[in-house]
Amino acid sequence: MQNKLLRNILYSSPAFAFAIPTFPVMIMLPAFFSEVHNYDLAKIGIFIFFAKLTDIFSDPIMGWINDKRIVSRKILIVFGSIISGIALSKLFLLESVPYESYLFIWITVLYLGWTIFQIPYLSLGYDLERNYFSRTKLSANREFFILLGLFFSLGMPMVFKFSNEELLRYLVYVAFLTGLIGVTLLTIFIPEKKLKNKEIGLISILKNMKNNSPLIKVMTVWLINSIANVLPMILFAFFITYVLGGDDFSRQKVLFFYFLFALLGIPFWTLLSKKIQKTKTWSLSLFTSAFFFIFALFLDEGDMVAFILISCLTGFCLGADLIIPPSIQADLTDLHKEKFKEDISGVLFSMITFINKFSFAIASIFVFGILGLMDFEPNQNINNESKKFIIISYALIPILMKIFAGYFLVKIKLDDIKFKKIQKKIYG
Repeated sequence: MQNKLLRNILYSSPAFAFAIPTFPVMIMLPAFFSEVHNYDLAKIGIFIFFAKLTDIFSDPIMGWINDKRIVSRKILIVFGSIISGIALSKLFLLESVPYESYLFIWITVLYLGWTIFQIPYLSLGYDLERNYFSRTKLSANREFFILLGLFFSLGMPMVFKFSNEELLRYLVYVAFLTGLIGVTLLTIFIPEKKLKNKEIGLISILKNMKNNSPLIKVMTVWLINSIANVLPMILFAFFITYVLGGDDFSRQKVLFFYFLFALLGIPFWTLLSKKIQKTKTWSLSLFTSAFFFIFALFLDEGDMVAFILISCLTGFCLGADLIIPPSIQADLTDLHKEKFKEDISGVLFSMITFINKFSFAIASIFVFGILGLMDFEPNQNINNESKKFIIISYALIPILMKIFAGYFLVKIKLDDIKFKKIQKKIYG
């Protein structure tokens, strides 16, 4: 038991480093380049959209390379880590932007590095654990380290009074150091399943995936819920500033409590999934999160305490959003392997990153495109139309999407007894 716990910790340790820049890239990057480097918001949206569009196509290719075993998964993990580190330094350790397409080029490189790291990393985790409930525990362990990284990136400015530029610089340095340690520990101590190069036909894979009904249904839920999560993420800084009248410290404080309660929620949702099955646990978290988020629609300037309370409650629900879907995906990978005699964990896990990136691209072009048409300008008073759009896109649309995703998820029948039988048949 202690050895398995140590193994899970060593496997999860790189997730801490890769989580640290998530908050700066996904939430602070648009504000950073618009406010510090005077980038037009519509242009930022276009750059992020096309960077994500380019990145999206790399996911299935990376999954195919992972499953073909052209090179070792550990080599891919190390290579992706190096590329990510270089791109982060180019994005956040700069004094000025040397040319107009700079953001597009380096955010694209960063996304590519994350893809090269993430898909082999998730696939390596799939090979580590074959037990139905233990997979949720491994997923919870990995997401716990991710939340610790997010928690750390938010805690630094609350302890040390950094400006945004200083904060971004120090976070990149910490990500470099912890990433070096985490990836080294994983490379040395985590076993990798040795397989020879495999013949994998892309047409055959796509055909079999299309015929895998539970997979298609779960991925549909994932897409809907991912867009519902990304919209508030993109608009968070603007909602705090232009709706609630907060500042940078307010943003940091809200996110600090949000991720703190997500950490606290992980053990609860992990244990609940053992009692009432994974899909029921996930759907319950979606309905609960939507209910609590309704109150955000009624907030106005100065209602920061109420917003922190709402963030604590929805953050607690986030724990299920993080740990349950990857565990379900691992079970569906076993189902696919048993039904179609294909071991394509890389391709199937690439669907996760594919959907997340596609959601971010769609949400970015939608949000920044509309704000650009409304003549929204950072650091200035905004008109009522822009404010209403921010509120609707930040809260109302995600609420409706989460309710729909939860309802659709309830209709999906994924029997844990059936999965346990499949796993016993495959692994003995």
